[in-house]
Amino acid sequence: MEYSKLSKKALTCMYVKSLIWFIICTSVILLINLLFYEEWPDVVSIILYIVICLHFLYLLIAPKIRYERYRYRLTDEEFEVRKGLLVIHTAVIPIERLHKIEISAGPIFRAFGLKEVDVTTAGSDLNVSFLENEVADQIARHLTKRINAIVVEEKAYGEQ
Repeated sequence: MEYSKLSKKALTCMYVKSLIWFIICTSVILLINLLFYEEWPDVVSIILYIVICLHFLYLLIAPKIRYERYRYRLTDEEFEVRKGLLVIHTAVIPIERLHKIEISAGPIFRAFGLKEVDVTTAGSDLNVSFLENEVADQIARHLTKRINAIVVEEKAYGEQ
């Protein structure tokens, strides 16, 4: 089975989340610089402005790279997610080991019609973010049906 990619709405949402984070960080840096400007050398202010510029470059580049690398795959046996910026992380969780499935959407995700699915096992968690509402619901339904089928099979096998 092939990997699925995120929708274009996910890329826009990634940029918006990065922009909000950039605005918050830049505001804090500028406020700190304003409060302590006279107490430290000019080189510190220059370094802070360089940090803001680098963060802005990150804002422009990182969401696109993350979007291009983000993949997920759901089979009858496992759920797999690949994502990352510099280091690509691949997480594979066997469906038979799932304990909990949770769907959530914060205000930014809701504005874009997106959700995230969190699955939990006894030893790990797996998060798939930036999914369209229908896709997230389909994944949760598929996982629930598959878990129920596994439980029925185990009960039938145990009774024999």
